[in-house]
Amino acid sequence: MDSNWIGEERMDAIDLSDLIPSDLPDGREIVAEGLALGENVVIGESLYCKEKGVRSEREWREIARDKGIPCTCMNIGLSTWGETRDALQNIYEDALVRGVRPPDRFNLIAERRMGLPKDRRAEAPQETGPCLWNEKDWWELTQTVPIQPEAADNMIGGPGSLDNALDALRVGITCIGVLSQYTWRWPYWDDETSQVVSVVKAAAVLASKKNDGVVFDSYLEDGYPGVFHDYASYVGWAMLERYVAEDLIGAAYANSWGGLTQNPIIKSAVTLALEAVNPNRVPISFLQGDTIGNTPDFDANMAVLVNDLMMSKLTDMRYRLGTAPLAVPVTETERIPDWREVAQVQTISRKCEEYLPLIESYIDWKKIEELRNQLVVGGKQFFSNALGTMKKMGVDIADPARVLIVMKLLGPEKCEELFGVGDRDDSYLRGHKPVLETDLVRQTMEKRQAILESVAKMNPDEQLRDKKVVVASTDVHEFAKFLLTSTLESVGSKVIDFGINRDPEDIVKVALETDADAIVITTHNGVARSFGTTLVHSMKEAGLESSVFMGGVLNEDIEGSDVPVDVREHLHKIGIMTPDTVEDLLGELR
Repeated sequence: MDSNWIGEERMDAIDLSDLIPSDLPDGREIVAEGLALGENVVIGESLYCKEKGVRSEREWREIARDKGIPCTCMNIGLSTWGETRDALQNIYEDALVRGVRPPDRFNLIAERRMGLPKDRRAEAPQETGPCLWNEKDWWELTQTVPIQPEAADNMIGGPGSLDNALDALRVGITCIGVLSQYTWRWPYWDDETSQVVSVVKAAAVLASKKNDGVVFDSYLEDGYPGVFHDYASYVGWAMLERYVAEDLIGAAYANSWGGLTQNPIIKSAVTLALEAVNPNRVPISFLQGDTIGNTPDFDANMAVLVNDLMMSKLTDMRYRLGTAPLAVPVTETERIPDWREVAQVQTISRKCEEYLPLIESYIDWKKIEELRNQLVVGGKQFFSNALGTMKKMGVDIADPARVLIVMKLLGPEKCEELFGVGDRDDSYLRGHKPVLETDLVRQTMEKRQAILESVAKMNPDEQLRDKKVVVASTDVHEFAKFLLTSTLESVGSKVIDFGINRDPEDIVKVALETDADAIVITTHNGVARSFGTTLVHSMKEAGLESSVFMGGVLNEDIEGSDVPVDVREHLHKIGIMTPDTVEDLLGELR
């Protein structure tokens, strides 16, 4: 491995200190303010912690780790908090009826509006998932059933981070995330300074409660690791986050990960590498189940589920990690699961635990440990490269706000180009051969090749050449956008890549400025109907007549429906085309 390959031409391409906003205050002062705020917060007691006789989820997880007691996790977030609360009760009661231990914890998958300051939430566009609108909603999180909640998606990361951290602690939530989401852009919010200030201050509030067992969680794939090409970069990024959270702010940091990895052996090796760079042994909050191996065949997805669960649980048991594997409902690729589907896979998860002792001794763990060791070496070099490069370019690496803002504004591609490890090889997209290529990149590149071969057989005509197309995503899904841009470029179209997490009005503005012939939107966050409606309305106001195409997950929460409904018919009525495949898109673009 060539660990010192960062070329001068790459170093000279950007000055990291120039990325720091001029109005960004000293991060150490922000931390001091957060610590002072935290001292006045009284942590509530959840039903789960009361039942276990502990002060925090971390305390129980460490007890469970020492005693070899397996823990489980689930994701849940229906259209409203009321529906989500009722689902929790049903899942808990279902477990008791079936005679299995209920889940230990749940991640609340809240709506993205929760990431905004409280006074901006009501006016922001509604997306999929519940919002917590008042103290009663928050209180019910910990007092409905003895399943410990994590204040997860959209809690810490956005400009509303501080509000959420304080509310969560007061009701007895002692694991709060998601640090990696600080790299996101929230709807109609472009103030980078206030966002990172809120994140750092919220983290400092959690740091003030570290001795009470409070943990700052980060689901890695929600941030830049989700689009990294090398698992060694995952490990290095986790080390950077831990450096900021623990060394600079003083919080207890835990990472979670796993949803974008299908190979269970690789998943075990990466999990062990992340544990190897976890000096304080804060339990990994959860191991997300495989989300990229599933298909529309729900029965076949059962095999994906059990394969993933067994290896995650075996790794947890053998190495006493104290984590909580998360079973993914087999319907999740198509829609938000209902409570029965969540309860079903939780029962399967508990049943898998009975078979662990029969299998563990037959696995060649030595090979997994060798792979772990390679990833640890690569991850440590990534971390060293990152801090060393920042310091060389005048970034104050003792300031958490500056380290975070530089990492964010540099972007995932540049982060991996500058800090990544492995032998230098410009034939790879990030400029070096990965120590271990990620499953998602491998799958994406295979899918890209298949699409390009299919397109070549279509003999795309001159009508597509030089056609100007704006491509954008409503959410964080980078690879879907990559498939679109690379395919359009292959047929000679002029692609304007407008990135991820975009607002409809901004897309219209860019389309006007570039005189675009078409707008192509990829969406996976349950906003297809409202986003499309706003986009078309903005186009009419601006006098823009570009063709509009939308693909991905084309459903949305509609009043009167228990689950998100397909909105293609509505999109067609307002003039948005919804091709099923990239090949269909090219046909309609002609």
